[in-house]
Amino acid sequence: MADEMKKQINKGILQLLDRAHISFIEQGDSIHFPCPLHTRPTGQLSNDFSVDINHGRGECHYEGCKKILDRETLTDTLTDIADEELQKLSPFYGDTPSALYAPTPIVTRTKTERKTSKKDAPEIQPKEPKPRVAKCPVPTSDVSFEAWRQTVRDNFPDLLLASETALAVVAQLLIKDITNPFALVLVDVPSSGKTIAINFFANIPELTYASDKFTPASFVSNAANVKKEKLAEIDLLPRIQYKMFLIRDLATLFSKRDDDLNEQLGILTRILDGEGLNTDSGVHGQREYNGEYLFMLLAASTPVPPRVWKMMGNLGSRLFFLSINSREKTEDELVAQVSGTSYKEKERICQTATKNLLYRLWNQYPDGVEWNKGADDADIKRIIVRCAKLLASLRGVINVWHDDFSGSYKYESPTIERPDRINQLFNNLAKGHALATGRAEINYDDLRFILALTLDSAPLTRANIFKKLIERGGSMTTTDIENELNCSKPTARNEMKKLEILGICTSVERAGHDECEITLAADFEWFLSQECRDLGGVGR
Repeated sequence: MADEMKKQINKGILQLLDRAHISFIEQGDSIHFPCPLHTRPTGQLSNDFSVDINHGRGECHYEGCKKILDRETLTDTLTDIADEELQKLSPFYGDTPSALYAPTPIVTRTKTERKTSKKDAPEIQPKEPKPRVAKCPVPTSDVSFEAWRQTVRDNFPDLLLASETALAVVAQLLIKDITNPFALVLVDVPSSGKTIAINFFANIPELTYASDKFTPASFVSNAANVKKEKLAEIDLLPRIQYKMFLIRDLATLFSKRDDDLNEQLGILTRILDGEGLNTDSGVHGQREYNGEYLFMLLAASTPVPPRVWKMMGNLGSRLFFLSINSREKTEDELVAQVSGTSYKEKERICQTATKNLLYRLWNQYPDGVEWNKGADDADIKRIIVRCAKLLASLRGVINVWHDDFSGSYKYESPTIERPDRINQLFNNLAKGHALATGRAEINYDDLRFILALTLDSAPLTRANIFKKLIERGGSMTTTDIENELNCSKPTARNEMKKLEILGICTSVERAGHDECEITLAADFEWFLSQECRDLGGVGR
């Protein structure tokens, strides 16, 4: 009797797969075919879904899915797909595609019965709103900020700045008046430690959510092969609400074709407003998440291509970049690296310290923090404003070209974002760092990270020229820039002209028009001051 039942189950599933035009492989007591519950990149189909015909249960083995379906749900899913496929033949066979194949013991319910069953099912109650401040376990060790910093310094001294900036990012979740997501991208060449720094914050499920690969479309999914009522289960946005989203490789996003990149950056830009996302598609209609969907983002990438800077500038970039500036290690250092404590063990030590520090903070402020803005020093806030204005100008988008007929440079009016958003986000970062260190107001120590982000978040060539301008006292000639950038004279003059158009410098033509000199604009002269140098300056 059991064998007969297995045959009937097997026959029913195979018949549905055939009608749904889904290829499959039979192996012993199991059937393998591409999972119908998730999408895959083009050309990467695999038989990642298995059905055990002893009881009809199916399971997906794909890491991003891992769904398990009982016999009834599996049958409904395959039948719906089969109906959709056969509906295409309705001009030839009529309007009842399900009648084209004979029922088997496994196909026990018609489409009408399934709809009635769903209709009669109890209504799914909306989930309770997620609390702003997550409830975290008591730390296994009482780690202070100074102890945490020393742990990172002892194991990965070159990653201390990046790690401390990331800590300031996640700590913002505790401050009640912060409603803007902060997105930090660590940038450097491969094997520079970017992923290690991100891993310090991994495996803290209450506070972080990690992904090795994602697309902005996954924030609110419109997957055609998933029923609308099931889409909420795979949407990314509610899963990262009030958490820090860890992305170990954002370079794959930046490498997309221009049209695709522009669309993906547009979604990411909207998500980083922290107000949810509404989408419309021809498959599922409108899907929406409205309200406060605050999260923080920590990602890693190789150096960003120039075309991406231009595209982000046109959209109004929400991303901030921090260069790891990894140094070339000596032979002795590389030998010591493989002779002492392994990198993974050092990473585990830093990860444990980070988890305990964050658990300590979340237990110290279980209801969040009301920030006293009046206690913050006005002079410090003025310095943050100067950094915001400089970054807004450096990230401006402008098209400059050389007119061969007239011998002059032509350009369009630049697109320069207002500094308001950058100013707010820089203030939020300073507050996050202050809170992480145990302070209730910002001080000058919080400005180190903002000065670093100001130039690292700008296109590389402009940032490098600005650094050299500061080193040289605020002025440079065409020849100076040629030598510093190792470029031709026309390229040097082109870059100088861009800085002039963006209002960062003024320029003076020298005799013969072969040489030009640029001087730092008055609005940015503070970056030449001793106060700026005392804070670490802009020339890391």
